[in-house]
Amino acid sequence: MKNILAVLLTLTSFSAMATATSAVLKPVPLSAIKKQSEQYHAICQAIKSGCPADSTLWREKGAGRAVYLTSPGPTLIRMNRSNGEWVMDGRWDFSHHESRDNSDDGELTRSEVTLFPALYPLSQTKQAVALVSTWSTGYSGGGREEAYADFLMLKADGEYQTAFSNVPFSSREMIRACFSEQDYAKKSHCHDESWRILTLQFTDEGREYYSWKFITKASDWPSFTDKSAITVGITEKTAYPFQPDTSAQ
Repeated sequence: MKNILAVLLTLTSFSAMATATSAVLKPVPLSAIKKQSEQYHAICQAIKSGCPADSTLWREKGAGRAVYLTSPGPTLIRMNRSNGEWVMDGRWDFSHHESRDNSDDGELTRSEVTLFPALYPLSQTKQAVALVSTWSTGYSGGGREEAYADFLMLKADGEYQTAFSNVPFSSREMIRACFSEQDYAKKSHCHDESWRILTLQFTDEGREYYSWKFITKASDWPSFTDKSAITVGITEKTAYPFQPDTSAQ
């Protein structure tokens, strides 16, 4: 289940990039820097606290030159080149950020809180990161995972502000439908499966911030059927950042 959800999360961000309404209005993906590379060691030496073993160093894809260190907490450090040296020009600590409880009456348990490796456009000068909370539970022969994102605008002083909260980011559920060796021998698809993926579009309407369109593609695959039986539904909602209802649900 965790590997499947990781794939869904990847699709979530890069689907948003593919469907952005303008070449400019799209997320900036972050690519992991190899830990054995010279660049990795040079940047880590420039960070006072170094790079903890459980941290990851990311570079902006495309023309961007900034690099980012994500560590459990989670925390985010931004590094840039200045006069030939790597210097820190931003640090954000999200360890005290309170996300909504999505335990679903106790059935789901929060399994992790992570920063998704992408930067999302809010305006020409402002970007947000996605703080993703993953909730999960296990079934016999299956399981369920749901991920919700708080999109947080990064401020220059190390502070941040919630642009959208508790946005359904991705989900996956598998329920076993075969219970004997005979079932598994006869049936080609022994689970009821459903999954959901978020896509984002951004529009510059001449206001302070871009409007965001949240497009959710929900798929269902009944047990004992082939892939042609998968049904797909799409829902859309357009919202503006920093409004009283920022859940985008």
